[in-house]
Amino acid sequence: MIIDLVYGTRPNLIKAAALYLAWQKKRDDLPFILRLVDTGQHWDSTLSEGLRLSLGLPPPEIRLGIGQSGNSRNMLVQNTDDTYCRMLCQSPAQATIVIGDVNGSLGVARAAKRSSVYLIHLEAGLRGGFDAVAEEANRTEIDSLCNMHWAPDEAAANNLHEEGINAKGIYNVGNIVIDAMLRFGRSTTAIWSPSVQTGPILLTLHRAENIDNIVRLSSIIDAIIDLARETPIIWPLHPRAQGALAQSGLWRRIRDARNIKIVAPMLYPDFLAALVAARYVITDSGGIIDECAWLGKAGCILRPTTERATAIEASALELCEPADLVRTATNLTNRTAPPVPFRPVGWDGKTANRMLDTLVALDR
Repeated sequence: MIIDLVYGTRPNLIKAAALYLAWQKKRDDLPFILRLVDTGQHWDSTLSEGLRLSLGLPPPEIRLGIGQSGNSRNMLVQNTDDTYCRMLCQSPAQATIVIGDVNGSLGVARAAKRSSVYLIHLEAGLRGGFDAVAEEANRTEIDSLCNMHWAPDEAAANNLHEEGINAKGIYNVGNIVIDAMLRFGRSTTAIWSPSVQTGPILLTLHRAENIDNIVRLSSIIDAIIDLARETPIIWPLHPRAQGALAQSGLWRRIRDARNIKIVAPMLYPDFLAALVAARYVITDSGGIIDECAWLGKAGCILRPTTERATAIEASALELCEPADLVRTATNLTNRTAPPVPFRPVGWDGKTANRMLDTLVALDR
């Protein structure tokens, strides 16, 4: 039995690698083959090929090549749908695994459904409650199309039950982000140890809501320049953010600011090392929310709401608007007690094995 494992963006490549390498270790005892499929949604070399090599993942057997600068959401989804559908006609699969809520995952899910291929969603059931945002629309539609749903926690599984998803297809397998952290961290000891709170601020920014809105982006830049007067900031610059800074004219303000170190996108092991060492984090990433919560790392989340509400509520992470960033960050640094790591059931580094167990049952 051939099962396609599809990725196309940096975060999903990391999650796919954690699952694929767990399968590779057991492949001789398993009744299926995982076939790697890269949609090409991220075509930057550091975010794709460089990252893949650093994780020890073999080249994908299939490359869809759908990512091109300037493509709209609808175009990306449709291109992926058409391309994967043609691929399935030439080289069939019995099942397909899509990850998260990106446009490529939705396109593959639509194609698999049209081709009557058994469909599995990794990170099913996450809900942010803001359907106007593309990611929320993507994840909701993907779940409606899928046969099997791998939920990362109880709250996500409950969301699926409440939406009327067939309970037989819902599996609370845990959070594969934790598998990736423990597998790819350069020092597992450092990751398990109490979180350091004395390093620089680690900043990441990539979401369209922040990057494509020049007023909002300008407010974020004002805040980080202000914060950098007291604490150094390291900013691994996403290609989308780099383009927005250049086009808006905000690049000069960052370039001339003191204590802000701009670096290229980091390979995942390097990023984990920077995350462990950071005083706190400023980010708009969903996956980093999980990583920070598990580590016990404080952080400001530049979003009005998130699909990872459980992790936010149980951690030292706070949602904030750009105008409130300095105040929120100052409150974090004034905390008297260190954050408590959030490590619920299933966030244990064994999620990939539980996923493989559910796939074995498909062959019966």
